[in-house]
Amino acid sequence: MNEQPSYYSIITANVRYDNRLTDSEKLLFAEITSLSNKYGYCTASNNYFAKLYQVVKETISRRISKLQSLGYLKVELVKQGNEVKQRKIYPMTQSSIPIDAEINTPIDAKVKENNTRFNNTRINRDRDDVSHVFKYISNNLEIIQSPLKAQQLEEAIKDFKDNKLDIVTVATDYCRENNKGVNYLIKVLENWNKDGVNTKEKAISKIKPRNNKEDDYLAKKKQELLGG
Repeated sequence: MNEQPSYYSIITANVRYDNRLTDSEKLLFAEITSLSNKYGYCTASNNYFAKLYQVVKETISRRISKLQSLGYLKVELVKQGNEVKQRKIYPMTQSSIPIDAEINTPIDAKVKENNTRFNNTRINRDRDDVSHVFKYISNNLEIIQSPLKAQQLEEAIKDFKDNKLDIVTVATDYCRENNKGVNYLIKVLENWNKDGVNTKEKAISKIKPRNNKEDDYLAKKKQELLGG
């Protein structure tokens, strides 16, 4: 395999919320998008994915076939005579076979079109934000090799609606200064999101040393004794 995975991967909303897919199939789709960043397709073999996820090749084959049958992947075989020379896997981020209307509530066509346009704009914006964030983390903390860890980090980043880069920059610098890695960074981001951190200023306030209550008490007593 010639291509290298990018620092981030993409799981589009239609893949993420498709209950017909398992978590493993969604993760495989994300890995394929990360390998398709340069040319729009990836050429990784089933053996590559099998080693990556520690499963047999047949399992990968079934997952790819499932994604392909639902319209999330397009597979093209490059042949020379009867011999297959290369396989190109294209992640289809804008199309899929619709979910059965009897299982899911149908959406009015106009509303669906508007939602699709809004989602595509948001996805592109989030993709750019996450790309910049991952680049900062890889340059200032550590390069993320594990697809699962990259996915966890991406989810933690996307939980912040605004100011992603500012907030993650503060958290990354804090982790670097305290010799902490990506696992710690993920926990910090998850906790900050729960605490409602949504600006750079709030992020900075999280890492400022808190006043020691004991020191405040001693200072007060000293003032009482000495006067002033």
